[in-house]
Amino acid sequence: MSEEYKEKPAVKKNQPKLFALRTVSGREIDVAVILEDRIKALETPIYSIIYSPDLKGVIILETPAAFYVSNIAQGLRYTRGLIPGAISYEDIDRVIKPKAIVEMLKPGDIVEIASGPFKGMKAQVIRVHTSKNEVVLNVLEVEYPLQVSVPGDSVRVLKEKVS
Repeated sequence: MSEEYKEKPAVKKNQPKLFALRTVSGREIDVAVILEDRIKALETPIYSIIYSPDLKGVIILETPAAFYVSNIAQGLRYTRGLIPGAISYEDIDRVIKPKAIVEMLKPGDIVEIASGPFKGMKAQVIRVHTSKNEVVLNVLEVEYPLQVSVPGDSVRVLKEKVS
């Protein structure tokens, strides 16, 4: 048998894909809730709705074909249309994964210590060691300068430094 007549691997026809629906910025959750109700009522094969605060004005729907998204969103007040083309799961993976708090901290940010002996105290970030997942803080609620190192997941951002 020659090489050109070999069988190609079978592709599943109804395998779910991800499609992006444009919405009014700030109304993503409203649209997702309304879509959920419509999907249940009409029994449309849409398997999941993905919303991320990092994606302004977009929600992602998992379904076998784009026309299901178009049909279910038709006439919905805060939708702006379907973005053409499917999105790969690898592209959406970075949006879904949560970011470590240490990656978001910058020197000068005001944080609240969430655990340990200084729990509940406010502090200012001095240094951030992302490789160690550690933050060096200057505790603000003591009368003398006190620097402490705490794990990055034991702080909560109160106010970011304005650049």
